[in-house]
Amino acid sequence: MEVIETRLPGMGIRYEFTSSTDDRLGVLVRRDGRRDLMLYDHEDPDSCSFSLELNAEESAVLVELLGGSKVTERISDLRHEVEGLSIEWVTMPANGGLTGRTIGDGGIRSATGASVVAVIRGATSVPGPGPEFLFEPGDVALVTGSVEGVQMAARLLVG
Repeated sequence: MEVIETRLPGMGIRYEFTSSTDDRLGVLVRRDGRRDLMLYDHEDPDSCSFSLELNAEESAVLVELLGGSKVTERISDLRHEVEGLSIEWVTMPANGGLTGRTIGDGGIRSATGASVVAVIRGATSVPGPGPEFLFEPGDVALVTGSVEGVQMAARLLVG
């Protein structure tokens, strides 16, 4: 399926595609985190017959309801393509573990061989967090490595 990306200076990026039923759909990703969902008119392709504005939290909920992003799908596919690769989502506790501490404080990579490759905090994501990244309660860390390494890293993260 072809997705057309159009940069809109000062606003954000608009993504459009045509469904299998010939409906043209669009998503405007605004610089402030809001998203506009658009269904274009069949008669006038430059006009929307329906538009809905979502804040960042509502967008995250809709992504979950629709089955996740292509990134999470691709990560899941990797687990099946790379023998021995383990991927785990670890939710940081209110207290204990590495909550209130940095990735570097835990020495995760050197102690386990596993890596924290992304962190989801509320409706935002932090890809490739560095050793100075400070964990907060409720953060969800994406940990990858060997099965044993990921299990050890999860124990370090949650305490």
